[in-house]
Amino acid sequence: MERIYALVAAAFLTLVFCVSTAFSQGNATRGQRIFGACAACHSLQPDQNMTGPSLAGLWDRKAGTLASFKRYSAALQSSNIVWNDKTLDDWITDSQHVVPGNQMTFAGIKDARQRVDLLAFLKEATQPGSSVAQQGAPMGGGMMGGMMGGGQVPNLNNLIQRNACKKLLTARTRTRSRPRTARPENFGSAICA
Repeated sequence: MERIYALVAAAFLTLVFCVSTAFSQGNATRGQRIFGACAACHSLQPDQNMTGPSLAGLWDRKAGTLASFKRYSAALQSSNIVWNDKTLDDWITDSQHVVPGNQMTFAGIKDARQRVDLLAFLKEATQPGSSVAQQGAPMGGGMMGGMMGGGQVPNLNNLIQRNACKKLLTARTRTRSRPRTARPENFGSAICA
């Protein structure tokens, strides 16, 4: 009877070990789909920065040091973090917890399986000469699917400015019949020229 218990215990431990090993390795194909959320702000092409910095060559790079990206927060630049499996897992779980005051507006990925898959994909795709990065990391036709295919990266500052001008001009039109005490036409005329 003791031998049966020993065999069952050994089988259970083997199963747990195999599952945890498979879990820790991640699935790069699933990770590529998860990267679709990151692709709105991050490129895999070297020095092709978007709202966020390029992720090319990310592993073993000190946070906040990509020379071609100029918009790092002071908090991230002074963090002394070097990107590796552990620091990236912590970062994509909750970046504000890792570096309070950083400028990344991302709620994080709470699901450990998704993080492991994403890291498996990024580990492959961010290496120099990666075929995934060369292809532009197709996302399967989602909303951001075309953004990674190369070409010009949209200037989000201009887009934000145009939307602000539209709102301001709409507000001006609505206020023309009101008494001219606030004079909204004086607000923002410099940015909407």
